[in-house]
Amino acid sequence: MPRIVVCHGIGYQYKHSETMLTEWYDALGIGMTDAARPVPDAEDVAAVYYGSCFRSRDSKGGVEDELDDIPPLRIGDVRDPLELELLEAFANGTEAPLPGGKGLGQMALRRLERTERLGRPAGRAVIWMVKQVRRYLDPDDTVRACAQQRFERVVTPDTKVVIGHSLGSVVAYEALRAHPEWNVHTFVSLGSPLGIQAIRDRLRPAPPAAGDGCPPVTRWVNVAAKDDPIALVKQLAPLFGDVDDQPVVNLPWHHPGKYVFGSHSVLRYLTTGEVAEAIASALLASDR
Repeated sequence: MPRIVVCHGIGYQYKHSETMLTEWYDALGIGMTDAARPVPDAEDVAAVYYGSCFRSRDSKGGVEDELDDIPPLRIGDVRDPLELELLEAFANGTEAPLPGGKGLGQMALRRLERTERLGRPAGRAVIWMVKQVRRYLDPDDTVRACAQQRFERVVTPDTKVVIGHSLGSVVAYEALRAHPEWNVHTFVSLGSPLGIQAIRDRLRPAPPAAGDGCPPVTRWVNVAAKDDPIALVKQLAPLFGDVDDQPVVNLPWHHPGKYVFGSHSVLRYLTTGEVAEAIASALLASDR
């Protein structure tokens, strides 16, 4: 029975669930060891894997390099108004606007392609990322229901910590809000875009207009890197209520070849002392 449940963000459409869990657990172990905290046993950590919810049933999975299977997307493929809004919002978290470009969308894409904060990703990867977020939020798409069903299968009465990265923090937030009967002690959001209005306006269930919009947990720890443009709004407490916001200036950098999205990489977030402390505190509290 898992005590810690982790939920991935974008970029796991083709990867195998076991590959994802192994990578996360290894990074988590590094962070816990560096912080002199007990490393959870592998059987205490389970993953909510919903990447295949984006795929058709006959498409392949289990590939090593996600980027190899991304179609050659271009700015002309960004037609949905929400996709354009998200693209511009993420670009606002990068450096100052660059001159040139044929429109707001093109300029936003160029800024994201050039920023070191995301490791200078290919434009097709950025568009792919935006399309995944839009699909999850689209009430006419099946991705949200699929992801939430996956979440419900993994959480058990023994689950005390839920960790969500990027879009996974949105999935986790909605799951926790929808299930007040769960006995989760701590929610840890990493590189979360929950503060972006385009996303906040489409949450289900919707946060209350006034009052506490936190999920029913004892503690919500939000870790946002200063240079992470996806976590555009670093402080979630003014929007959601009792959130322990913990901005980090410099994320640890190990095995840089794994970090396609630079400072937004979940493997870098998982090595921080802030995450180690949140996990250790939650497990200690639940053992009392």
